[in-house]
Amino acid sequence: MDPEELNKLITKSKGGDTEAFISLYSAVYRPLYKIARFALKSEDAAVSALHRTVKDSFTAIAGSDIKGTGAFIEWIVKILCAKIKQQNRLSSDDQPKQSDTFDMRGELDSLPNMDRLVLAVSTICGTDAEKTAKLCGYTVNTVEVCLNNAEMVIQADYLAKS
Repeated sequence: MDPEELNKLITKSKGGDTEAFISLYSAVYRPLYKIARFALKSEDAAVSALHRTVKDSFTAIAGSDIKGTGAFIEWIVKILCAKIKQQNRLSSDDQPKQSDTFDMRGELDSLPNMDRLVLAVSTICGTDAEKTAKLCGYTVNTVEVCLNNAEMVIQADYLAKS
């Protein structure tokens, strides 16, 4: 889909056109799902966050000031990050089972919620600390600390289990 077509879809979506919004969402759902699944501990939690993101973003798009494809992607990722943070506050932070072998999903689940969200957005979106901070709603220093912590925890566990 070219940028001109995406801009038309954004305009139609702002006017309440559900088909246009579905087309917009279908252009970004894969990376949104990857962020949600990376940042949350279960498939059900990721799907729930995505459902709430779609519902809230469709409602909010009419009053948004989105201009351009990049702005739409940033806007919807910010909504998803807010939903992930909300879901993390509402759910218990059960500790994963310990294992003698390295398991990346287990390592991700062992990270604090904030670190997982920051790592997910940074990795999936390919953004630097400044852009990740903007998308997640944190400071650049917080993002840098989260990324350092995540790297150190995963690397230490990997080396210990290798």
